[in-house]
Amino acid sequence: TDATYINNNHSSLETMESTLELELQSYNMAHPKRGIAVIINNYTNRKGSEKDVKSLKAVLKHLQFDVRLLSDKTTVEIRHALKEVSKENHTNNDCLVIIAMAHGYNDRIKFEDDYLHIDELWTNFVGNKCPSLIGKLKLVFIQSCRGGKLDYGASIATVDARPGVEEPVDVKIPMYADLLVMYSSYEAHSSIRCPNEGSWFIQSLCQVLGANIAKTELQALLSHVSYLVSIRSNQTIDPQGKVIKQIPMVTSMLTKAFYFVPK
Repeated sequence: TDATYINNNHSSLETMESTLELELQSYNMAHPKRGIAVIINNYTNRKGSEKDVKSLKAVLKHLQFDVRLLSDKTTVEIRHALKEVSKENHTNNDCLVIIAMAHGYNDRIKFEDDYLHIDELWTNFVGNKCPSLIGKLKLVFIQSCRGGKLDYGASIATVDARPGVEEPVDVKIPMYADLLVMYSSYEAHSSIRCPNEGSWFIQSLCQVLGANIAKTELQALLSHVSYLVSIRSNQTIDPQGKVIKQIPMVTSMLTKAFYFVPK
């Protein structure tokens, strides 16, 4: 059931509406540094992931991130590394990026010794757990299967449709505000990785982030990533001869627009 609370704010809805700013604000990108990007990759039985790591390192460095790579680590080592990053001072950073690549199922990711629940990737960085990241974007990308289902797509008839510096204020914000998580596939479905070319999702993400994106808002960029994944699978066939498709999934708690403004 819905929780019911008494509103102690005596401002009427009419007053709130009259003062509401309807224009979407942007995250502050004027900090001296872009921020830290943590790449977590399990190479074991994941041929092709080395290409994903190479592509990610190149594009994230191009975007001026401080890139940290964790390869073939145990869950204990990963938890410790993420905890240490959360203890760092992010005051001069725009944002934080975490990318995890491994085998997985449902909401768990498999590493060298055990499974890591996906929310452990960001739990150290939300709310008051990392004060210097409050109000700043936390981006999490997950390249992992979420189950064993395969997406065989749907047929449609196609037609040609070508187109003719804020003052500091003491406020409280929701615990999970400013967090965006992008999964490589829909719930309970597989994610495809090519041994020669890398995974569809990570390669599409790098393709988009490596373009001229300074004037394009983040969620528009991620929509294009989803589009590239959806068409990248056109020639992939399962053992029964059926074409396999894939579509990423985004869970967004963002409250502002985000642009990768050049430093």
